[in-house]
Parts: sequence; C-alpha cells; structure tokens
Amino acid sequence: MSQSKFSQDAASIALEKFRSGEIDRRSLLLALGGLGLAVALKPSVGFAEASEIVLCNWGGAAVDAFQKAFGEPFTRKSGTKVTVDGAGPSTSAIRAMVEANAVTWDATDGGMTDAVTLSKGGYVQPIDYKIVDRTKVGPGMSAEFGIGNYVFSNVLTYDSAKTKGVAPAGWADFFDTEKFPGKRTMCKWVQGQLEAVLLADGVPPEKIYPLDVDRAFKKLKPLLPNLIFWDAGAQSQQLFRDGEVVMGNIWHTRASLLRKETQERLTWTWAQNLLFVSAWSVPKNNPAGAKVFDFINSSLDPEGQITLLRLMGNGPTNPKALEMLTAEDRKISPSTPENATTQFKVDPAYYAENEADLQNRYLDFIS
Repeated sequence: MSQSKFSQDAASIALEKFRSGEIDRRSLLLALGGLGLAVALKPSVGFAEASEIVLCNWGGAAVDAFQKAFGEPFTRKSGTKVTVDGAGPSTSAIRAMVEANAVTWDATDGGMTDAVTLSKGGYVQPIDYKIVDRTKVGPGMSAEFGIGNYVFSNVLTYDSAKTKGVAPAGWADFFDTEKFPGKRTMCKWVQGQLEAVLLADGVPPEKIYPLDVDRAFKKLKPLLPNLIFWDAGAQSQQLFRDGEVVMGNIWHTRASLLRKETQERLTWTWAQNLLFVSAWSVPKNNPAGAKVFDFINSSLDPEGQITLLRLMGNGPTNPKALEMLTAEDRKISPSTPENATTQFKVDPAYYAENEADLQNRYLDFIS
C-alpha cells in the first residue's frame, strides 16, 4: 500500500470517528494535519453541522477566561461545545487558512483594525446582524466585519514609591524627567504610542489623526535615552517588577495585575487613557457556518462580559454591564464614564490604511 493510499485510509478512519462522535473537530483536524491532508478538506466533510464552535484568541490565561466568560454560558444555553484555541489569530494566519481552504476557526479575537484589513481581501465575512443584536454594544463598537467583544486601554502606569506618591497628570508628565526622574517604557508596536506622544505635545484630541509622525518623532527623540521598549505584555510587567522603569505606556490589564501584586505601589492613572475596541471576526468559510453568530450574540450578554472583566480586566462593550458593576469592578474597567473623562479612542480605520508604513517608520526611528 502506497503512502498516499495509507494516508487516505487513515483519514477515512478519522472521519468515521468524527462522525460517530468518538473524536471532536479539533482532534480530527490535528489528525488530518499530521497526515498532510488538512488543506484538502472540503465542506462535504460536514463541519458546518458539527456541534462545536472554535474560537481563537491570544493564549495564556485568556484561554480559560474566554471559556468561563463566553464558552460555558453558550454551551449551557445551546448544548454546543466551545473550544478556545490560544494560537493567536494573526491576520497572516487567517489569510493562509482561507487561501488554503483549511479554515479551523469560527470566530477570531482580533481588533477592529484587523477586521477592516481582512475584509479588503475577502478573508472575513460580514457579521449577520439578523442574528447578532448590535444594540448590545455601545456606539462605534459594531461594524460590517467585526463587533466589539471587549475594550482595553493603554494607560500611564507608574511606580508611586519613585514618584513619592505623586500621580502623573497625563502624558506630558511622561516626558518630564526633572519632575519624575527615571527610565520609561513604551511598546515596540505603534498603535497607541504616537497618539500619547502627540497628546503630550499639546495636540488637541480631535486633531490627532492623521498622525503628524514628524512632530511625534521630534517630541520623542530627546526621551529615547530614557526609554526601554517592550514587545509583550509580560515584559512590560517585568520592567516594573524589576524596578527598571518609573513609568510606562502599557495595557491597563497588565497595570491592574501589577497593582494587585504590589498593594497598589505600582498603579496607573486613567488620565488620557487610549481606548481600543477588540472585536469578533468570522473567517470566510468557517466550519460551523452561521451557528457562530449565535455564539457571538451570546458573548455580548452583560454577565459574561463582567466575568471576563473580573478574570482579565477587559472592559465590557455592553452598556447594560455598567449598571451591574461593583465599586471594585469600576476601578479596573475603561468602559465606565468616570474612567473615560479624558479618554482618547484609537481609530482602527486609520490603522487599517496606514499601519504597515507607520510600523516600519516607528521601528526604524526607535532602533
């Protein structure tokens, strides 16, 4: 028996086990992938009828958190299994799956920028608003190819012991090395970085876009000797833990963890926080078909979003969730009115058009 015939026979056995319920879709895909046959899958395999929804997020603690916040409630209501894949739904991975006709994810936890970018190549499908209730999310959080599943912010985080208990008033203080001596940290990835620089330089929020990159670089250049750049959330935390920096532009979820660890010595200000809307997108030819929109609609219920807030710090997109938050919840959610007083909303459409060029220029500059 040739290798190809053997592989086909092994694949048929795996398919029979899948149809009889002995293995789930994830196990089937792993088996076919090991046989080099995953790319050859056709819709006739019957995935659209499979009683499973597969999500892809960015891994780590978010895998269990998404399961508890979104997966378990949907399974209880519908009987449909939810699997969370923490592989990371990069735009390149989604493009590769769609082009190879080997899509394994039903919903991806990207951002509105990714949704717009992928829509241009036909890699994601429109959100079915006959099934998904867009009134469950706030203004500007629903779009043709993505709908907000949570929000997060870049915040000005600081070591209160090193600032002698004085909280920075905004991004201008990030540049004041006389008032607040010490190293700072910023992210290597451009979104939410130059906005903070321009706000510090006095640009009114309504005039931030299009970004004046030359002005931002001019403002940032004198600070470069005092900057350490991070490229992963865990690294941003460690810089503070190790005492290497006095303040930084980091995700509020990481800042919240630092505050808990240090009895509020490491903390942050909501002043001029930079808001991002994360979003569900649906890859073209997703295996579960339209059933994924039932899941997305369920994930917008306030109870699950509050669970995610308490587990990870991600803020709700459903306005009704705000009415259900405790005083402690409100301290860590960027969604609440008191934390959004001077909030700046990062524009995903601008980055969908300009991110590649901006990122290259930014990396060249900081290197």
